Amino acid sequence: MKVITTVLASAVLVGGLGASAYAMTDQSKSNDKKQTTTIEEAKAKDIALQKTDGGDITNIQLAVDDGVKQYEVDITKGNKEYDVDIDSSSGKIIEFDADPKDDDEKEENLQNASPAISLDQAIKIALKSAKGTVNETDLDQENNRLVYEIEIDTADQREATVSVDAKNGDVISVEIDD
Repeated sequence: MKVITTVLASAVLVGGLGASAYAMTDQSKSNDKKQTTTIEEAKAKDIALQKTDGGDITNIQLAVDDGVKQYEVDITKGNKEYDVDIDSSSGKIIEFDADPKDDDEKEENLQNASPAISLDQAIKIALKSAKGTVNETDLDQENNRLVYEIEIDTADQREATVSVDAKNGDVISVEIDD
C-alpha cells in the first residue's frame, strides 16, 4: 500500500513540475501566429471609397464578425447607401452591399408636421363612415402622409378601422373585421 501511495505522489509531483516548466517557457512563438497586422483606418476608408467611386462615409468601426476582425464602413452617395466590410489584416473586401437610400429625412419631416385637422374632427368624420364607439386612435404615417387611424367598436360586435387623412379630412379607407 505504501508503494502505491509513493508512486502516486511521485507521479503528481513530476506532473506538477512538468506543467510548471511548460508554463515558464517562452510561448511567444505560438502567439506570433495568432497576432496579425491591422491596416490603418485611413487605408480602410480609401479602399471603401475606391469601391464606391467616392461618397460620404457616415460610419466606420472596427469589429469582429464571425471570428474575423474587420472594418465596417457605411457610405452614402447619391440615392444609394453602401456597406463595405474590409478584412483588417489583408485589406480585402469581405462583403459589399448597395441599397437604395432610405428617405429618413423626408419621413422625419413628415413626423414633425402638424395635422391640419384635429383629432376630434377626425373622429367625427370616422363615425360617419362606421357607427359605434371609438376605442383607439393613432396618428400614423402612411404613403408619405399623416393619417389618423381610428378603431371603432360597432353595434354588431365588429371592429372597424377608419383611416382619415390628417391634412384634408378625407376618408382613405374603412376596414371592418369580422
